[in-house]
Amino acid sequence: MVSETRIWSVITVLSLSALLALLAQEFGGLSGVNDSDSNEVAALLSTADTPDPLANECVDHSNLGRHDHSMLSIYINGQQREIPTNLGINTDICNQEGASMHTVHTHDDTGRLHIETAADVDMPLGVFFDIWGVHFNETGIFDYRVSNTHELIMTIDGVTNDQFDDYLLVDGEEIVIIFQARN
Repeated sequence: MVSETRIWSVITVLSLSALLALLAQEFGGLSGVNDSDSNEVAALLSTADTPDPLANECVDHSNLGRHDHSMLSIYINGQQREIPTNLGINTDICNQEGASMHTVHTHDDTGRLHIETAADVDMPLGVFFDIWGVHFNETGIFDYRVSNTHELIMTIDGVTNDQFDDYLLVDGEEIVIIFQARN
């Protein structure tokens, strides 16, 4: 009797584990995780763990070699994700008197990215996500990962682009990132 109970307990635990794995795969990542400040995020590797050096540069509005703007929209499973206001302004890294902005930052929640650098340099889109402190590359965005059931799509002015975090920002372009179930 005791041996039979143990066998059924093991079968139940294995079945529940398999069910949880299937649910995580179905929803494109950790079940229930969709916020970048969740404690469960530590289990996922993130591109923000090794930021591009440009993400740690600080600027002010004087003597700029580049001052461009791009628009960014992000959709997760059909819901638009808000781009935070003042992201990259007065952070732990960029808060000195005068140089209070990262090289890519926002002033409002419209998704307008301000690209400002002391020299006229190429700026990969991934720098913005590094400054934000969230994951973004071909494997996924935030806590959502590409799987056999979910995909990540990026368009530049309506044209599909697979450069993701390596895409070099260009003045006036509209970038749309979509994480969704595969058709």
